[in-house]
Amino acid sequence: MSSSPTDVSGGASRAWFRLGALAVILLVAAALRVPGLTSAPPGLNQDEAANAWNAWCLLKTGHDAYGVTWPIFYMRALGENRCTSYMYLVVPFQALGGLNVWTTRLPAAVGGVVTVLLVYWIASRLSDRVTGLAAAALLALNPWHIQLSRLGLEASIVPLQVAAGLAAVLWARLPPGDAQRPTVWWKALAAGLIAGAACYGYPAARLFLPLLLAGLVLVTAAAWWRLARTRRGALAVGAFGLGFAVTFGPLLYQHIAHPELIGRRAMIGAIWEDVDSPAVRAGKVLTRYADHFGLDFLFVAGDRHEMQWPSGFGALSWYVLPLLLTGIGVSLVRARRSSAARLLLLLLVLYPVGDCLYKHDAYFTADGVEHMSLNVLRSAPGLVGLMLLAAVGLVAAGRAVAQRVPRAAIGVAVASVTVAFVLDARFVLYFFGAHTQQPVVQHDFCVDLMTACQWLRPRFAAADAVFITGTDYLMPYIVTLVGLDYDPQRWFHEPREMRTYQDWEHFVRIGKMRFLYEPPDLAAVKALQQNGRPDHVILIMRPHEARMPNPSEVIYLPNGRPALVLYDLTM
Repeated sequence: MSSSPTDVSGGASRAWFRLGALAVILLVAAALRVPGLTSAPPGLNQDEAANAWNAWCLLKTGHDAYGVTWPIFYMRALGENRCTSYMYLVVPFQALGGLNVWTTRLPAAVGGVVTVLLVYWIASRLSDRVTGLAAAALLALNPWHIQLSRLGLEASIVPLQVAAGLAAVLWARLPPGDAQRPTVWWKALAAGLIAGAACYGYPAARLFLPLLLAGLVLVTAAAWWRLARTRRGALAVGAFGLGFAVTFGPLLYQHIAHPELIGRRAMIGAIWEDVDSPAVRAGKVLTRYADHFGLDFLFVAGDRHEMQWPSGFGALSWYVLPLLLTGIGVSLVRARRSSAARLLLLLLVLYPVGDCLYKHDAYFTADGVEHMSLNVLRSAPGLVGLMLLAAVGLVAAGRAVAQRVPRAAIGVAVASVTVAFVLDARFVLYFFGAHTQQPVVQHDFCVDLMTACQWLRPRFAAADAVFITGTDYLMPYIVTLVGLDYDPQRWFHEPREMRTYQDWEHFVRIGKMRFLYEPPDLAAVKALQQNGRPDHVILIMRPHEARMPNPSEVIYLPNGRPALVLYDLTM
């Protein structure tokens, strides 16, 4: 039967409407992720700085900060070995914009917008384009993803890696993808390569993604078997397996052959104690797993570490709760006949696995009971699945209302959008406002030290010596290197001194810079005073450490208290 002109026109109109809606969603996603990257959050955390500095060294010299040529499996930073994925994403942005906070966080922001687009594509393939738009909109407005997309951390791109792996499988028309169209071997090969490469990331993703891919094959085993029984399908299945083995195989080998290197410090924060029996360890893991499905983490308080998560907000907005419950119910009903529904339920079951093995900040409830906070960074691999389920619930609920009470559908839609807007706006206003002024945020993002670096930069070349306090900082040297836009060539050729404390690496000297930890080692200062010549010296100290009047500059905290006193003097 041929289509009438009206059908064609109506289909084209709907296509343009969907395209316009997707464009608006992506613009909103970008507006919540890209602007103000240097101010929300303010300053720069030492883990972000480590990624930025290693990327800068790699860009300028072809070596990371410890002299390793183009590392693949891990890079050394701050005393641990961490994944290289985010470092490599930063490199092209630094090539265009230099070494600064903006280029450190921009890959996460851009990756966040791309993730929204991929989630639209995934949901459209698993269900329909309306569900795709719903999933994209929910992720674009999701507080958890907004916050992740504004940090220069490896965990920031975990949702992107999960979405990329899923999208690759669906693009290759492998189960649970479109079974009505033939599978092409080269697409399957590319999908395997992409899925394996996506595992090169944050430890939580390294655990989550292989489990997801294995589980995907398990819950769609019949479809994979039917595919493998044909010559063309068997070639595609083999190509996918080969591609995955090529990229994931070397990573797996590193974890088996050299766990002490690739997993350095990984078990320092294990949730169990050394004396715990296997049964006790399993109980602690299962308890933490179950906690991820509680209201406290998802909808009430989220992560209790203010640096990683704005206090008073759950990881998801409250309006997502009924959508999730509806999506889970719909998927359970469809699971027997729908491989897509089984995949969504698999994503739900696996969502907490990245955060079940390690400790996080402890906190006390109102009744004085100590609890251990869940971690939004390690739980990030599960975010994509939660949004896909919520989108299924949203579309199912919307269609049910439209069919049963059509006259009330518009009113329900307007009320729902209003509630969602109010809840999300409340988070956005706090995140971009009061959250940035919180003492723990100011401290953990080294806002005072980054401000001091701005003051120091035009004075640095003329100084004979620079002394910087290490009091109340974790790794001031790495933040200072980024704040000063330091030259990697100088880093490799200047004298450096490092001390190890509790396995963490603290540099006490980099060229003419000295970092003074508690108790401060003033031998270098005394040597300058006694060398018989005038020296141009810069001091960046805590107020209680400075015993000299008339500082050149004072840096204040948002509450008005002095944080650092800066001296530019001759000794």
